[in-house]
Amino acid sequence: MSAVSKQQRVKGDTFLSEAKSTLEKKTWFSSSTEQKYEDAAELFQKAANAYKVGGLSMEAGDAYAKAADIFQNKLKNSMEATKALTDSGHCYKAVDPKKAIESFRESISMMCDAGRLSQAARLSKETGELFENDDAEGSVALAIESYQQAADLYEMEQQNSQSNQCIVKVAELSSAALDPPDFLQAAQLYEKMGKSCLDSNLLKYNAKGYFLQAILCHLANQDSVGAENAMSMYSSLDFTFRESREGKFAEELVECVNSFDSEGFATACFEYDRVSKLDPWKTTILLSVRKALDGGAGDGGLDDDDEVDLT
Repeated sequence: MSAVSKQQRVKGDTFLSEAKSTLEKKTWFSSSTEQKYEDAAELFQKAANAYKVGGLSMEAGDAYAKAADIFQNKLKNSMEATKALTDSGHCYKAVDPKKAIESFRESISMMCDAGRLSQAARLSKETGELFENDDAEGSVALAIESYQQAADLYEMEQQNSQSNQCIVKVAELSSAALDPPDFLQAAQLYEKMGKSCLDSNLLKYNAKGYFLQAILCHLANQDSVGAENAMSMYSSLDFTFRESREGKFAEELVECVNSFDSEGFATACFEYDRVSKLDPWKTTILLSVRKALDGGAGDGGLDDDDEVDLT
């Protein structure tokens, strides 16, 4: 431990001890009782700040949590309580993500109750990121839930750009990380995003990419009819889609799937990748489609552990 950390620990421990002593004081009047809790909460915050400066994240998080408890349950000050809970979560992030999530979720609930929806949305998105980076079983579903909550809250505040970012995360995780994947939900979300882009002169060129992603989700869901119907719909919504690189690629893939042409599918992917590099999400989805295609081509199928090469 560095000299600065040691110094800050001593300072933090002193404030913590003073806070506990303050709470133990006997008071006879409501005004003096309220002052006691205000003083204790302030001392816990000072302890937390000292610990944070010293790089003692767990101790800082615990001290902020104690301050939040006083603000919430003794002083009925929800604004200060949410601030302390949020500070607590940020301290916990590096050392105990689960405790960070607990602090954030409690803070989000209180922010929503107070109508502070933009702040709640930002924190819900941050909670989604924590769940996304957690390897525990069920974390992906919880990340999706948090991102969806953030999207809904941003939408209520008419912050459409931020809302759309969260919707894209929901679609990505639903299709490429969730086990089993929910390709249908992802297709619907990408379609929604594409239609939304067409309403904006600034974003309309992004619609083709989202429409392609929706079609890929239909194919990954082993629903070539759904993919064909989507292709037809998107072509009527955007007259440039069918002749675009994305539209031609989607049409080639649908034809290959319908004719069980695995080699043609791989060639189409290779040619598209030469011009527009396939990102990790598209690669994951296309591998899923190719694997199903090879399995249904009469070659004995593939086991779950088999490697599939798009090219």
